[in-house]
Amino acid sequence: MDLKNIGANVKKLRQEQKLTQAQLAELANISTVHMSHIETGSVSMSLESLLELSRALHTTPNRLLLGEYELSGEETAQMTQGLTSDENRLLVEFAELLKKQKVNRE
Repeated sequence: MDLKNIGANVKKLRQEQKLTQAQLAELANISTVHMSHIETGSVSMSLESLLELSRALHTTPNRLLLGEYELSGEETAQMTQGLTSDENRLLVEFAELLKKQKVNRE
């Protein structure tokens, strides 16, 4: 596990939500010093802290650990290979629904 990347993911999400380290630390029930150390990647966090941070940031532990995941065109083509046109249409509609949902959250 790359602690620096995890810390950067936490910091990015915190800043997107316009929270200070102190505010996020309070929401996640951890100390401000520990929050700072997590963001700099100088310490690992417990499973409990990971779950609390995920809850406080309204995200998944996966996103904190791995960051955002984006499919390449090749990966998308591989995933959709062999699907019928109706199944592809459903995938497109689902993706559009997800985009609309994201806009509504922001």
